[in-house]
Amino acid sequence: MTPVIPGTSSRRIKVMLLTVGLGVGGTEGQVLEIASRLDRRRFEVSVCALKGADVLAHELRARGVRVITLDGKGAWDARVLYRLARVILAERPDVIHAFLFWANFISRVLGRLLRVPVLISSYRDILLCARWRNRLCDRFTAGWAHAATCCSEAVRRFALSEVGGDERKYITIHNGVDVARFIPSRTATKTDVGLREGIPVIGTVGRLIEPGKGIAVLLQGMAQLANPPASLSCQLLIVGDGPARRQLHELGERLGISSRVVFAGMRRDIADLLPLLDVFVLPSLSEGFGIAIVEAMAAGRSVVASAVGGIPEIVQHEETGLLVPPGDPVALAAALHDLLTRPDRARTLGVCGRQRACERFSIEVVVKRHEDLYERLMAKVSA
Repeated sequence: MTPVIPGTSSRRIKVMLLTVGLGVGGTEGQVLEIASRLDRRRFEVSVCALKGADVLAHELRARGVRVITLDGKGAWDARVLYRLARVILAERPDVIHAFLFWANFISRVLGRLLRVPVLISSYRDILLCARWRNRLCDRFTAGWAHAATCCSEAVRRFALSEVGGDERKYITIHNGVDVARFIPSRTATKTDVGLREGIPVIGTVGRLIEPGKGIAVLLQGMAQLANPPASLSCQLLIVGDGPARRQLHELGERLGISSRVVFAGMRRDIADLLPLLDVFVLPSLSEGFGIAIVEAMAAGRSVVASAVGGIPEIVQHEETGLLVPPGDPVALAAALHDLLTRPDRARTLGVCGRQRACERFSIEVVVKRHEDLYERLMAKVSA
C-alpha cells in the first residue's frame, strides 16, 4: 500500500540519499544498491554527493537513479552548504538519509533549518573521529536526527557510547550484497591478473589504508607461510588501491615475497575474481562491518578474518570461517595454512558461508529494512 502523507494526495515518499563522494568504497556501494532498489511505486529517489561525480555516479545513472553533485573542494568548503540548501529547497525531500560524518553533520544543520520532515544519519565504522571539532559537531547535532542507522551491532554500540543520545534512535541494519551476482558465470583466469596456474591463491579486497586494513600483517603472515617450517607454496592477490600501496610493495620486497604477491589495483569485476581464490582473508585491525567478507561468502569462498568490530557478526568461527586475533601474523598464517592444507574443510566452510550470506545479508533484506524505516518515520512525524 502506498504511504499517504497528510496534506497531500497519495504520493511517493521523496528520499534523498546524501553521501560525501561516489568513489568505490563499502559505504558508497551500499548507497548504490539501496538507491537503485527502493520500490519506485512507493519512493521517489535521488542521490546527492557533496563532492563531484565519480565511478558510482555513472553506475547510479545507468540504473535510472537521479544524481546531484555539489562539487565540494575540501572538508570546509562553505559553498557546499549554500548549494545543498538550494537543492533541498528545490527538491523538498521528505527524507534525507546521510552517510558518513560530513554528510551527517550538514544534513542535520540544513535539514533542521529548512524543516525537512525526516533526517536520518548513519555510522559506518568504529574509529573515533580524531579531530575534536568534528566530535563536538557530531555530539552537538546528533539529537537533530530522527534516527541513525548502523552497519553492525558493534558500530551501534560504539556510536551510542561516543556520540550519545537516545538509544532507541540507533538502529542496526547490516550491509547486504546481491547474492545472485556472486554465482559464478564468467570467471577470470589466473593469468588475467598476473597469478600463476597450479598454485593455491589467498586473496583480499579492500582499500589500501594502513595500519587499519592490516595488509602489512597479511604480508608478514605470507612470509611465514613461504619460509620454514611451513614452506607452503601459495600466492597472494591483493585487489584494491589506496595511499599505502607503495609502502606495501616495499614491505613485500623486504620480506622476500614480492614474487608471490600480485597487486591488482582497483577492480569492478570482484564477482569474477573471487572464484580464483582458495581462501579469502580480511586481516583488518578495525572494521565496522566487512562487506568484502559477505561477497566472498556469497561466492562460496572459505574465509579467514580478524575478530574485530562487526566481523564476528558475519563470520561464525569454525562454522562459516575462521577468526583470528587482529595484528597477529602468526595466528593468521596458521589459519591460512589450515585451510590451504585441508581443502575439504575449506570447501565445507565455503558452502556454509554462502548459506549464511543468503539468509542474513542479502541486499533484498537490507533494502526492505530501509523501506520500512522510511515509512515508519514518515508516519510518526506526520501523525
